[in-house]
Amino acid sequence: MFILTGRMIRGDESLEPADLARLIRAAAEPEDGLEHVYVETDPLGADVVLFLSPPTTGGHHSSAIRITRRCLATSDVLRGWQLGAGFSRDLLPLISE
Repeated sequence: MFILTGRMIRGDESLEPADLARLIRAAAEPEDGLEHVYVETDPLGADVVLFLSPPTTGGHHSSAIRITRRCLATSDVLRGWQLGAGFSRDLLPLISE
């Protein structure tokens, strides 16, 4: 499993972290490899952490972009929100014991 971090810029409405995480999970498709989502919000937007298993199409970075773009495109609550600088291209492997 790998960890990718990204930033979303707030739009018209602020959201609670759990609500944004729920919207991101709902936007993911099985081939994206999304396992977990962690979100921290602030007045300007949200820091998003995606935990991904190997996606079946494309790489981890493209999977993270697909999930968040799909989320932004399909949720009226996220009107005006946008993906900030994107997701880090540095993959952080999750080491399990």
